[in-house]
Formats: sequence, structure tokens, C-alpha cells
Amino acid sequence: MATTALARPMLGSVLAKTIRDQRRALLWWGVGLVATAAMYAVFYPSIVENAEILTRYLESFPEALKNAFFGSDADFVSPGGYLHTELFGFFGPLLLLVFAIGAGARAIAGEEERQTLDVLLSTPVSRRRVLVDKAVALVVGAGVLALVLWVALVLLGPPFDLTPGVGELAAAVTATFLLAVAFGAIALAVGAWTGRRALAIGVASGIGAATYLIDALAPTLDAVAWLQKLSPFYYYDANVPVKNGLDPVHTLVLLAIAAVAFALALAGFERRDLHA
Repeated sequence: MATTALARPMLGSVLAKTIRDQRRALLWWGVGLVATAAMYAVFYPSIVENAEILTRYLESFPEALKNAFFGSDADFVSPGGYLHTELFGFFGPLLLLVFAIGAGARAIAGEEERQTLDVLLSTPVSRRRVLVDKAVALVVGAGVLALVLWVALVLLGPPFDLTPGVGELAAAVTATFLLAVAFGAIALAVGAWTGRRALAIGVASGIGAATYLIDALAPTLDAVAWLQKLSPFYYYDANVPVKNGLDPVHTLVLLAIAAVAFALALAGFERRDLHA
């Protein structure tokens, strides 16, 4: 009876249940993103006033270190440059990647480790339907947070003259969303193939850290320069979306990475024997 009772709501919609289960997490992530947007908006006027001092200070940094954390074209004065340097260059994508990788790892591997996946699959729900619904829930969750960040920046920026433009903000947030979905899909794929949540988080995070460093260090290190275009981060920010909008080719590359990872997740999940 207990199994039947658990399965019945799951049958209603795996997608709806997954989104319902992450409501609280989305709420707290949303609060954190609003607070982050507020922090960067509040500090912008004082950063502009001290831009020359900051620029001279950065010039004392080793070139590789400066590129890793501020980019090769650090700009603290213009609204778009400030957001690209301070928010979208590192901290913004980091937050959405942490959420998406965690969601991707939990989607299949987390259910399997909690021994709720067997219950779900004992009902007339196909593995394909389960994985597709889990993938859609990941995209929806990341999309909600991206929308929250965009709205927060649009509303909180003007009082502090942080106004790069609504369209430019949308482009930057969309690029961040696509990057997060790509890495979330990688975590989902690893979890679907292995059934191990920690491994899924570790692999996706490791790829993220390695490719971020490659993209950041490529302008100053010839040894990794040839690898730069293999990094998703190159396609995320090479065009500086908060200043120049989305690059269609770069957008398609990020979508392709996510699509391939989702396809691999589906292939692995449909073929693998689940852990007892």
C-alpha cells in the first residue's frame, strides 16, 4: 500500500513532482541571487569613483591571475563593463552552475541513491519519460533563477546608475543560463550512466573548473591557447553579451553541448541496469 501511495502522485507528472520538490531550494536560491544583484548595484557608484585606483591595483597582478578573475579587458566604469568584470565574469555563472550541477546530479543518481527510482519505474512510466521530465525540470529551475537575476538587475540597477540596458542584461543572463544548463546536463549524463550523485557532481565540477581556467589563461599561456575554443566558457563570454548581445554561433554551441549531454544521459539511463 505504501509503495502504491508513493507511486500514485509520481504518476501524475514526474516533471510536476520534480519542480514541486525543488520549490524551497529555488526560493532560497532566488533570495540569494536578489541579494547578489543588490550588492553589486549598491557598490557600483563607489567602484566608479575609485576606478583609477582599482585599475592601477590590478596592473600589479600577474597577467594570468588578472585574467582568471577579472578577464583580459577589465572595465569598472561602464555599467556593462562593470557587470561583465564583477558579476558575469565569475560569480554569476558560478552560482547558476552550482545549482544546475546539483540538480542534474540529483535528477537520476540522487533518486537512485535514495531508492525512490525503483518505485517510480515500477509504475507505467518509461525511463525515457522519467529522464526527459527530469531534464525539463532542470532547465525550468535554471530558467527561473536566471529570470530572477534579470528582474533583480533591471529593478535594482537604475537607482545606482547601473543601467547597461534591458536587452543587454537579458543577453548576459541568457548566456549564463545556457552555460549552466550545459553543465547541468553533463552532471545528469554522468549520474544517468553511473547512478552515483557524488561522481556526477565531481565530474561536472571538474570539467567546469578545468575549462574555466583554460579559457581564462589562454590569452597569456601559449601552452593552453589552442584549447580555448574547446571550453564552454569561451562561447559563454567571448562576445561579452552584456555589452554586445548574444553571438548566434556561440549560443548554438552551448545549446549543442547541452543537447549532446542530454542525449548521452538518455542513452545511458535506458541501457543501464539499476543498482539494487
